[in-house]
Amino acid sequence: MCKYKQLILSLQIKQQKILNHKNLVRSKICITFVGQNQNMNMKKKLLTLALALFGMAITMVAQSEVHYLKGKMNGKIAFELMYEVKTVSSNDIRTAGYMYYPKAKNPAPILIAGNREQLEEYQPDGEITGKLDLSYNKVNDGYQFKSGTWTNPNTGRKLPLTNVEELNGQNPSWYPGKPKTLSAPKREDYSFKYHFTDEDEYTKNIIVEMYANDEKLEETKILLNGPVSEEMEKELTWIEETDINFDGIPDLMIYTGITTHAQSMHNAYVWNPTTLQFYYSEGFESLVEPDFDTENKEIRTVVREGYEYAYFEVYKWKNGKLKQISSKREKLFDDEE
Repeated sequence: MCKYKQLILSLQIKQQKILNHKNLVRSKICITFVGQNQNMNMKKKLLTLALALFGMAITMVAQSEVHYLKGKMNGKIAFELMYEVKTVSSNDIRTAGYMYYPKAKNPAPILIAGNREQLEEYQPDGEITGKLDLSYNKVNDGYQFKSGTWTNPNTGRKLPLTNVEELNGQNPSWYPGKPKTLSAPKREDYSFKYHFTDEDEYTKNIIVEMYANDEKLEETKILLNGPVSEEMEKELTWIEETDINFDGIPDLMIYTGITTHAQSMHNAYVWNPTTLQFYYSEGFESLVEPDFDTENKEIRTVVREGYEYAYFEVYKWKNGKLKQISSKREKLFDDEE
C-alpha cells in the first residue's frame, strides 16, 4: 500500500489574446491538487515543476516574432511583406515569409528568407530576384520597422521603402501560410537512396529518393541516356554529394548516362542554406563532363562536335542560377602538313 493516496496534477495552459502588435501571449496556469494526506514537500516539488513548465511555455511563445508591412517602393510600387523570425535554438534563428506585389500583372506570393536585417526574394526555381535591407527601432521586447531598401540583384538599382505601415497582428488574404523554411530539416539531416525501373525494352529510369531524419520526403524519376546493364548498376557512381556551386556545402549530382560522343551527363540539385531547400539546377543536364574550377568558381566543359571540333564553355553561378559566360568553338587537331 502506498503511504499517500493518488495525487493528481492538472496543468492547463490556455493561450489568450495576442497583445497589441508585439505578439506577446498571456498564459494562465491552473494547478489543482486532489487527494488527502498530501505531503507539503511533494506539493512544493510539483509546484516547482509546474512553474518550470509554465516558464518553458512562455519561452516557446516568445520565440516567434511576426512582422506585416505594407507600403511602396520609391513611392510608386505597392508591396506587402509578411515574415516571421523564429528561434529554433540558440544557434538556429530563421527568418522567412512572403513578399507580395498587389499591382503586378499576375500577383503571387514570393518566398523571402534570410535574417531580420537582410532578406532575399526567391522564385520557385531558386533564383534570387530581389534583396531587402531592413532596420528597426528596439521597442520594449520587440522590434519596430524603421527603414528599408529593396535592391535589384542584377542591376544593383536600389529603391527605398516608403509610406510603410506596420500592421502586425493582421493576416492578409494572400498569405499562403508559414513557409517550410521555418521548420525544414538542415542539410546534414538528408540522405538519399536510389533504384532502377524499366522504361521500355532498351532504356531505364533511375528513381532517386530523398530522406530527412529517416523520413521520405520525395522521389524523382530520371530517364537515363543509353542502355544500363546490371553490372553498370552495381559499379557506377550514380549519386554524388558534392559542392557544385562553390559555397562549401554538398549539393546533389546524379549520373544520367553518356552522349553520342561518350561524354558523361548529370542532373543536379543545389542546396540553398537560406531557404533550406534543394533546387533543381535547370541547364546542368546539358553540361558534359563538368570540371569544377574552385579557384575561379567556374564550371568548364568541352562539348565535342564530331571528331574535329569542340566547344569550350564556361559557366558561373549568379543569383542562384547557372549562367553561361563564354563559349568558343575550336579545332581539336592541327591540319596535317
